[in-house]
Amino acid sequence: MGKESAEAEELLEKIFYFMNQLVDNQSFESAILILTDMGRTLVNAERASFWYHDKKKKQYWTIAAWDSGRIVIPEGTGIVGASMEHNETICINEPYADDRFNPDVDKETGYVTRSILCMPVISARGEVIGAYQAINKLSPEGYGCFDDRDEKRLALAAMYCGKTLETHMLYYQTQEDQLTGLKNRRGFYEYYRHELHPQMMQQIPASAIMCDIDFFKKVNDTYGHNAGDAVLIHVANILENMADGCGQVIRWGGEEFVILLKEMALGEAAALAENIRQTVENSVCEFEGQYIKVTMSFGVRMLNVVMTPDENIQGVDDKLYEAKTTGRNKVVVAWPGEGNFGMTE
Repeated sequence: MGKESAEAEELLEKIFYFMNQLVDNQSFESAILILTDMGRTLVNAERASFWYHDKKKKQYWTIAAWDSGRIVIPEGTGIVGASMEHNETICINEPYADDRFNPDVDKETGYVTRSILCMPVISARGEVIGAYQAINKLSPEGYGCFDDRDEKRLALAAMYCGKTLETHMLYYQTQEDQLTGLKNRRGFYEYYRHELHPQMMQQIPASAIMCDIDFFKKVNDTYGHNAGDAVLIHVANILENMADGCGQVIRWGGEEFVILLKEMALGEAAALAENIRQTVENSVCEFEGQYIKVTMSFGVRMLNVVMTPDENIQGVDDKLYEAKTTGRNKVVVAWPGEGNFGMTE
């Protein structure tokens, strides 16, 4: 068997190995990690990473990074940024001599980048949604240089990564409110069952906040529905920013929102709700030269693991109703002793 035939057979064996792994691993996270490792292996690189373009936050971040931690960089920076921005494959074998390369990560970690192969990941509509990057070509002598053959091999892994990411994105788009970008009710149930409830089963406290914009109909009647949409977006941004890292914000419907809070006891949730209330009250939504101020009412309750998601939401909705009917622009909390609002009966 000739050298080329042996290399081709070895390449096929590697591809089959990773494809078999994909059959046994159905989750998005495991599939992306397998495909990232496949690309690294096919081009014989020391490291590999798969990047996502988060347009909302104007960032690039690694969905999967082989042999390195999660990395987040500003939009338009680095080799990854250049590859996505110009929709081009970039092959550099002397990165420190290239102005597009950002050496800051190497300086922080002590790692030495010797070669880079980066290519954009494209959706079925031709949109750049991410990038695949391999770092430091390995050779029998130590370190080598990426070449055209590596580009063709990496393109295979990038294609599979793109298809997997696009499927994942389409799935989660069905759980997203189109106006605010928050999760919708479908996203609420997905998050509750797969993220929140497993923690509750381990007796980890979880709480919920339900809130509503006061007199929202008056906003629409006075300023128009486009201004009303602007207010909804304004409020959604405040909720998302203040709950960042604590849990998930959901647009429940109309002017109602729900915040599910992992690992947060009732007192902390009540304090967060009050902080949000004050922030909304002191903020201004500017729309087409108009300055619109609104207030919000809040209900807060600890989630009960033995109740269904709908039963838990009904409990916090009752507290929101109490806030709305006793003056608005206030926080009403289901404190212990008022009902079965704890983690267990």
